[in-house]
Amino acid sequence: MAFGKSKNRRRQDAAQQKEAVVGAVRTHGPGLLKAILLTGLTVALVWGGIEVRAWALSSPTFLLKETTFSGLQRATPGELLKLSGLTVGQNLWALDVAALERTMSTHPWVRSVEVRRHFPASVSVEVVEHVPAALAVLGDLYLLDEDGEPFKRLQPGDALDLPLVTGVVREDYIADEGKTRERYRQALAVAQAYAATGPGKRERLSEVRMSPEGLVLVTADGTEVRLGEGETDAKLQRLSRVREELRSRGLAAEVIHLDNRARPGWVAVKLSSPVSERNGASQ
Repeated sequence: MAFGKSKNRRRQDAAQQKEAVVGAVRTHGPGLLKAILLTGLTVALVWGGIEVRAWALSSPTFLLKETTFSGLQRATPGELLKLSGLTVGQNLWALDVAALERTMSTHPWVRSVEVRRHFPASVSVEVVEHVPAALAVLGDLYLLDEDGEPFKRLQPGDALDLPLVTGVVREDYIADEGKTRERYRQALAVAQAYAATGPGKRERLSEVRMSPEGLVLVTADGTEVRLGEGETDAKLQRLSRVREELRSRGLAAEVIHLDNRARPGWVAVKLSSPVSERNGASQ
C-alpha cells in the first residue's frame, strides 16, 4: 500500500500497546490503572463541561426576563439599571455579578448592593441605602449618614429638614477622613441623645457645632447650649431642669453653659434681652 499501515501491522501495534499497559499495571500495581481511568474521565468531563457551557450561553432559556429590586427609598430601578447596563435579553450565565454590584454602588444613595441570579430567567437586586442623619458643611452642604460619612452633595430636590453639623473644614476632612468621621459620629450621637429628651418646637436642634472647647448645640430659637466634652446624658438632664426653671419664671436663655470643667455640676445661664429692650422701646 502506498499510504498507511497494513491491517496486520495495525493489529500487531495494538497488541503491543495492550501488552505494554498490562505490563505496566503488573509492575506498578492498581494505582496506575486507576490513574489511567481517572485521566480519561477527567477529559470526558472537561469536554462535556465545555459543551454544556456553550449550550447554556446560547440557549434562549437563560435570557433575562425580569429584574426585581428591594430596599429602594431614594434611588430608582431605572437609575440603577442605567448605571449597570443590565437589560432584558441578557444571558444569565454571562452576567458579571460583581461588576453589576460595583456599578450600582456608584449611585450616591446606595450604601451596599447584592445581585442574585435566579435561573432560568430573573435577577433580584437587594439595596441598602444611606440614611441621612444631618447636613455637613464642607464648603458645600453634604448629606451625612449615621456612620459619619458625607455621602452626597445636597440637591434642591432632596427636601430634607436636618440639623447642621459645623466646625470641620473641607481640607481637614480630606487630610484625615477617619478622624473626621469619628468626630462626626460623636456629634451625631449627641444629637440623637438630645432628640430623645423630647425638646419642644422652639428647642428643636438646629445645629451641632464642633469647637476646640467641645460641642455647642444651637436650637431653633437661637439658644446656644455649650456642652463641652463628655457626660452627655448627665448634662442633658441638667439642661431639661434648667429649661423647666426658666419657663416657670417666664425667662428665656441666650446661652446655657454646661461646660464648666472645674465644677461639672454647675450651670451658668445668660438670659436673653426682653423683646421690648431688643427693639429699643421703653418699659
